[in-house]
Amino acid sequence: MRRTLLILLPVLVVVALTPGCAFLPSSSNSGPPPDLSISQVKDLGVVPTNPDILGRDGALSTLFQGYSVWLYGDTFLAKPDAQDRTLLSDSWSFTADLSAQGGLSGFMERLDSTGAPTMILPETPAEQAYNQAHNVNQCEEQPCGARWALWPSSIVVNPANNSALIFYMVVMAQPGAFNFQGIGTSVATWQNIQQQPQRLALNPPIVSGHRDLMFTENDPEFGTAAFVRDGTLYVYGCGILTNSFDIGCRLAKVNPSSAQDRNAWTFFAGNGNWSSNVSDAVPVFNGGGSVSWNSYLQRYVAVYSQVFSRNVMIRTAPNPEGPWSREVVAFVAMQPSSGNVYDAHAHSEYDLNGGQTIFVSYSRATPAPFSSEVRLVSLNLQRPGSPAQ
Repeated sequence: MRRTLLILLPVLVVVALTPGCAFLPSSSNSGPPPDLSISQVKDLGVVPTNPDILGRDGALSTLFQGYSVWLYGDTFLAKPDAQDRTLLSDSWSFTADLSAQGGLSGFMERLDSTGAPTMILPETPAEQAYNQAHNVNQCEEQPCGARWALWPSSIVVNPANNSALIFYMVVMAQPGAFNFQGIGTSVATWQNIQQQPQRLALNPPIVSGHRDLMFTENDPEFGTAAFVRDGTLYVYGCGILTNSFDIGCRLAKVNPSSAQDRNAWTFFAGNGNWSSNVSDAVPVFNGGGSVSWNSYLQRYVAVYSQVFSRNVMIRTAPNPEGPWSREVVAFVAMQPSSGNVYDAHAHSEYDLNGGQTIFVSYSRATPAPFSSEVRLVSLNLQRPGSPAQ
């Protein structure tokens, strides 16, 4: 979904808090009661990060080629990287630690020639040239601090060929609070963890000047959440960039091998109908965050942050399109040093006992300048009518 912004730099560079946070209040909370209760909540501490990183958020993950791979949004560095940047629009890490019961460890990163973390999504030559010219550390053109940003929104693996799909948004960010504009969304392919993901190059482009974008600023923000179930890729688009009052999550589906072919997508139009026209898509719930199948509950589970609070919310549904239950508070997150808790996501690769225990991360500001942390929490779920644990 659209990002919540904090002003963190004296030069008014804006850091965007990455996808998954519910940035506007829910318009309603109708629907059946959720098919679960929370029997235990346990804070597992901070998700480890590179000591040269002051703060980053997002923390989207999936199991990819033997590793749990985590993607982040805007990332502040303690020292400049090889391109003299102290702000990256995305970063990533990976670990072979696939047991989260006692917290996580063993995270590794790809580093550049200075030892700084690298971005996951490659910039185009035009984006790179623009960002270098407006880099606050060596500004050559006004406005200093303006930049093209690539914000990951979800990552999913295509089981047919063990490649990954990274959904993301292209954003023009200007100096000043809330001074940014999403241009559109797309999906990159990632064939091998040892190589960089590949962005599209559409000809002709759907969005002028951005050959990689599949959806425009007037379309739902597809990629907020995504998963593959029974050979079908389901993708939620929560909100519309040009309408800040629209908070609905629309649903699309496509064969994962055709994810970069816009013509192969269909959109849930309500009443059991699917349409090839994106304008027919209807909201299935409000919220955002992550959505995954939970075998223990035999339900889909959505986890997300509630705006203007420390609440992390949860909903359930028997089908990707619903009907989705009413939202309930899964847990109350730790108090941040400022602002609110945001971008809660479940990490289904760590599910225990078929999802009876799930693991959820969230981001919060910490006291040091430009700093934030991602914390991990385990939730024990209980089916209705089952004995208390």
